[in-house]
Amino acid sequence: MLIVAGKGCVDPDHREAFLAGFEASLRRTRAEPGCLDYVVSADPVEPGRVNVYERWESKEHLAAHLAGMAQASQPSPAVRGMEIMQYEISACGPLQV
Repeated sequence: MLIVAGKGCVDPDHREAFLAGFEASLRRTRAEPGCLDYVVSADPVEPGRVNVYERWESKEHLAAHLAGMAQASQPSPAVRGMEIMQYEISACGPLQV
């Protein structure tokens, strides 16, 4: 399993429009083979921050998604920067408290 997580900095005045532009993409991506979770959301504390969280079954599924995104993606003028990392997960289970 892979987790992709990070943050982006966007113009605070354009954050809501930026996020609204993702709705169709979020729905399409969640329906892709191997996608377990996919979200881009507003940070509740920082007005210019968006949070990214994705879970994928495999590297191959993520690679197919990224290949499709590269063809369809247009850079947004609202984005000031992104910091997104990929994490390979070897095991997982319920949270133990």
